[in-house]
Amino acid sequence: MNNESVMVCRDVGKTYVEAGAPLEVLKDVSLNIIKGERISIIGTSGSGKSTFLNILGGLEAPSQGDVWVGGESLYDVSEEKRAQIRNRQLGFVYQFHHLLPEFDAVENVAMPLLLGRVDIKEARSRAKEMLNAVGLSARLSHKPAQLSGGERQRVAIARALVTRPACVLMDEPTGNLDNNTANDVQRLMDSLNQEFQTSFIIVTHDSELAHRMDRVLELRDNGLYEV
Repeated sequence: MNNESVMVCRDVGKTYVEAGAPLEVLKDVSLNIIKGERISIIGTSGSGKSTFLNILGGLEAPSQGDVWVGGESLYDVSEEKRAQIRNRQLGFVYQFHHLLPEFDAVENVAMPLLLGRVDIKEARSRAKEMLNAVGLSARLSHKPAQLSGGERQRVAIARALVTRPACVLMDEPTGNLDNNTANDVQRLMDSLNQEFQTSFIIVTHDSELAHRMDRVLELRDNGLYEV
């Protein structure tokens, strides 16, 4: 791990309007993530964890502040440019895998590359390579319905990593798995982090997973605090 910043957010705030009244969820939140760093974000339900992750991922605009990925602003750009940054620099893994049921594992993993206009032959080759890396070389042609829950989550992780992003954002990645499968996924994330020096930001209620990371941060009172 070196000191190169892959993501910086400065003075991020988010306020919603509910029943005609402002509801402040985040206030003046700042964070710097360096290459290869693994960060977990914890907090009670309703503390703004998923909202913050969506802002970091360019999926929901903050009310104030900005996020930079690889030195590029996420919010002082057009929607088209923001989508390009997301596709090139970021990967996403959720509690539910969101795989496309009509496509097999290779096709699902290749999808971000195809959206980034990578040649289909190259995209399939890189997808197979990433599926091998997550231990699914025998499941390349299987569709999601033919895979176990843990295998589907591995496909989702392979899809998140196939573009070699600077940072992967994960929202409860083990929340829908049994303990043994969750432990397997945790070990997989550790090995992929070491191999590819990808940074991880993980929102989780899993205390064991949270404390395996390099830093544990808690969202409370609209702010972000080191634990």
